[in-house]
Amino acid sequence: QGNVIMPKQVEGFKLNPHVQGISEDGRIWVGYNQTGDYDNNNLFHPVKWVDGVPELLPMPETSLRGVPFINGCMARGCSADGSVIYGSSWDNLDFGMLYWKDGKVDWAGSDVRRIHTEINRYGEEEICVDAMRCMADLTQISPNGTWIAGTYRTEEYDKENDEVLQANYPAFFNTETKTTTVFDEYAGCVAMGVTDDGLGLIGIQGMGVNSGFIVD
Repeated sequence: QGNVIMPKQVEGFKLNPHVQGISEDGRIWVGYNQTGDYDNNNLFHPVKWVDGVPELLPMPETSLRGVPFINGCMARGCSADGSVIYGSSWDNLDFGMLYWKDGKVDWAGSDVRRIHTEINRYGEEEICVDAMRCMADLTQISPNGTWIAGTYRTEEYDKENDEVLQANYPAFFNTETKTTTVFDEYAGCVAMGVTDDGLGLIGIQGMGVNSGFIVD
């Protein structure tokens, strides 16, 4: 209609909100809002708007690595009816993939998420985690909300070179069965999208994708 609508801030928050995804009927928006409280890390919080009214989505008790949040979480997209939402944590380059359904939050790929502590050559602890990741990706959920596409990343500490080695695999999480399908044979690729009946779109590499595969 040509109207410009500024999304409402969460009460008490000081910075402008960001809308990342909208339901098919336009009533539900999802995104994030920062607190503007720089004394307490100015955390990102995931937000859902219904008919323009914002409400905070719950966040996990701890970050992807099981430690307190540094930056917080964001909602990135939703199913066509807005009943299933996905997003990411925004901590320490972790970008853990989250989803919200039936008023609850959990890590996408929770069945394959594994935190393991390694000891580096200086005798210090290195917290490694194998889990699904998501960055600023806006097309990762199937229209009916059954499937979420992401990247499963494993971490292994290399004591000899004092570094954490990472490997990425395209993965698809089913929000109904809460199980993850990881395609090991496409190492280095990413899952970019998925249909209602589970046809997955895999892109070669992660940035500037111009070719890939369709998997069932």
